[in-house]
Amino acid sequence: MTRTRYRLVSFDLDGTLLVESSSWVKLHKHFETLSSADQNLAAYERREIDYAEFMRRDVALWPERLHISTIRNLLSDYRLAPDAHEVVRDLRRSGYETAIVTCGLSVLAEKVGRRLGINHVLANELVIDEKGFLTGEVVYRVDLYDKGRSLAELAKRLRIPLSATVAVGDSRFDRSFLEAAGLGVAYRPDPELKPHASFVIQRLGELQDILKEP
Repeated sequence: MTRTRYRLVSFDLDGTLLVESSSWVKLHKHFETLSSADQNLAAYERREIDYAEFMRRDVALWPERLHISTIRNLLSDYRLAPDAHEVVRDLRRSGYETAIVTCGLSVLAEKVGRRLGINHVLANELVIDEKGFLTGEVVYRVDLYDKGRSLAELAKRLRIPLSATVAVGDSRFDRSFLEAAGLGVAYRPDPELKPHASFVIQRLGELQDILKEP
């Protein structure tokens, strides 16, 4: 049984459970499309396009007839953050539900989730055809600026009050994620995220001490 009132611990992926800061950026660097992708991000941040369109434009920058196996291979050399495996293992042993909530891609998030034994994964998905080639469409589940909504939807599905959830993130894009949760934890955060966190940690292992506090 858990030792606190919290029941669900949810993690951002890039920069939190993983050392790498962005799987999208990694792909754009490989395809040499980062400059154009930055323009798409600027349009999204100006609210000229929504996040689903932002992702579609990003995918359109990549080579035609791109197979999902290429994406899997490019993202296969990810590195888990120090303590990630132990922290998730101990959380599950203590009875917590665990989740990944990320604007990254399901092809990576689900792989990490399986490796760590995480219960629930919310991520955005590249649509493929019957032969495994990208169609250019995406399945939109998590918004870059509104990850808190995705956390709320997951908590509702699990019948867990938001007040009983914990969110762990690292970047300015995790603000709504941390603010929606009953407890927001910033891990090695951007300066912009710190004011919106209940706790700031430098090691994922510190999370366990926080959850043991009365």
